[in-house]
Amino acid sequence: MDESKLELKVGALLLAALLGTLGLLSLMGELSFGSNTTLKVDWAHTGNVVKGAPVKIAGISVGKVESISLLATRRDAEGELLPVQMILGVSKEGRAALRKDAVVTVSSQGALGEPYLELSPGLSSEPLPNDLALRGVDGPRIDIVSNRLAGFLERASKMLEENPGAITNLLTGIGGLSKNLDGVMTENREDIRSIVAELNSTVKDLRALSAIAKTQMEPGGKANAILDDASAALKVLRNDVPLMSKEAQVALGGMAALTGGFTEEDNRKLRVAITKYSAAGEKMDAIALRADRMLTKLEAGEGTMGKVIKDPAVYDDLRALLSDLKAHPWKMLWKN
Repeated sequence: MDESKLELKVGALLLAALLGTLGLLSLMGELSFGSNTTLKVDWAHTGNVVKGAPVKIAGISVGKVESISLLATRRDAEGELLPVQMILGVSKEGRAALRKDAVVTVSSQGALGEPYLELSPGLSSEPLPNDLALRGVDGPRIDIVSNRLAGFLERASKMLEENPGAITNLLTGIGGLSKNLDGVMTENREDIRSIVAELNSTVKDLRALSAIAKTQMEPGGKANAILDDASAALKVLRNDVPLMSKEAQVALGGMAALTGGFTEEDNRKLRVAITKYSAAGEKMDAIALRADRMLTKLEAGEGTMGKVIKDPAVYDDLRALLSDLKAHPWKMLWKN
């Protein structure tokens, strides 16, 4: 009877030890009771991550590194070496959380702890395809940084040996430059303030002038009325100038017929003058046609000038500007 109790106690102790071991392995991420999915990650360097290292999302373990393969000659699309491929075993829940823009980085448990892989699920609305291999974000290479730092320190030490006063001269030069700049700013402080004030005043005047011009160009304003009158005058020129030119040509032809007493040289000069006058009449006709088109667009409010003309605020501002200049003509030459 005593032997049976002893065997039961030993069996219970062994079972408790086995359960404790399994629980500890599960907590350490070495043992998973659920089915996992695989995820491929490509690296330029392992980042000192080893097989069996945990894989986490937001600090929570969702799998581990199942294998690490060396593909020594493999390169990426840009020609950079990409010799490491890791196969991760990730739980179905963790795999389903990964998006198309998921990121894999190397992290560590504490400042000097064991490295592990951290998965950032991403923000894309598209899930991560099953056959897509992620490109891991390579961690900083401490050995390379140390070598570069050592080289820099070696060159700096050599420079100091060759020219011991280099750093002193550099610091002296920087100090002198700072002192000179401070002196220039101090000596010209009032001039700088005056320049800033003048610029501010100029900007205000330009804004006021723009508002006045806008008012004067509005419908009903004087500037708009002037442009309307100019448009009407150009229309008259367009209609009358061609007719006057033709009549002038006929009159000159009659005069040429009546001038039989002119010499050959006089006739030649007269023909040249008539030709030039005819060409000038044609050019005037073309100019009048273009001006009419331009004024038509202005009347329709097309373009920047047309919009300014149709703005009713321009007339009032221009009238105020002219009244102010009439009352204080000295402002055109001097400003307080």
